[in-house]
Amino acid sequence: MEKHFKGGKFFNRYRITGRLIAESPLHIGNGEMASNPARMPRTDESEEAHKFTTVMADISGRAYIPGSTLKGNLRAWLTQLLSDFNLACVNDSDREKTLFEMLEESRGADKAEVYKKLHENLMMAEYLFGSNANEGKLEFWDAAMAEPPVIDSADVLAYSGYDGTRGTILLRSVAIDPKKGTAARNKLYNYEVVPQGAAFQLTVAGQNLCDAEIGMLLFALDGFNSFIYPVTLGAMGSVGMGRFCFEFQDIRCLNRDNFQSWITDAVQNGHAGYENLPLLSEQARKKRIQEFKESFLEQIR
Repeated sequence: MEKHFKGGKFFNRYRITGRLIAESPLHIGNGEMASNPARMPRTDESEEAHKFTTVMADISGRAYIPGSTLKGNLRAWLTQLLSDFNLACVNDSDREKTLFEMLEESRGADKAEVYKKLHENLMMAEYLFGSNANEGKLEFWDAAMAEPPVIDSADVLAYSGYDGTRGTILLRSVAIDPKKGTAARNKLYNYEVVPQGAAFQLTVAGQNLCDAEIGMLLFALDGFNSFIYPVTLGAMGSVGMGRFCFEFQDIRCLNRDNFQSWITDAVQNGHAGYENLPLLSEQARKKRIQEFKESFLEQIR
């Protein structure tokens, strides 16, 4: 497998897009509390307004999935699943110690040689997602809500505190007393979630990717569709929250072969950037995806 780095000599740029459709409620908290009598009315005028924990929202006030959340959860999923294949970064204190020791050795030594040695020992997931020895080659964009959950007017009352702008509802739960195994007194709490059915636009960009690395990325994204060991996002994944279905959309690629035509088109039509990378045809996309998968399988073998 050829090892190229994001900041090295240009080989290619990719942009992969798809849709994440929530199959269960999603809560990615922003660490804040809010109260809204319209969403959670008081049963008694004398009592304080009920507060609830809120989710991450963009500038328009609509819930979204941060790119850092996508990157971190996919990295953790790969690490857990592929560490035995020596492809993912191992959560092992000895390995971390070794990497830090090698970095410490760079003091007063030839740093170029030390980093070359570090790079030679990196695993595939560390090339993709980054480590303390190198910058990752993948960029996960914030996933905006492309479609709010479809809720018929007759069903609105069944969703507590539905907010059409934020695309969220409110849920209630109780803390469990660990000794008794029953609901703890005065431990009722409220939290905001994105209900199932909401769709988010996912975009991943990458530079200087080899076929096996793209194969690993596609394998990780398909982990959202796993029934046995799925990729989950947000809080309370152990109780079934944060489950998604991933639908692949398209893949764009800029490389040495089409670079000149891309530049010419950008100059003549006034556009550039990842948004306008050349789109693979359906036939070419199917062929390339199969090549990515086969290259990734070859690394496992």
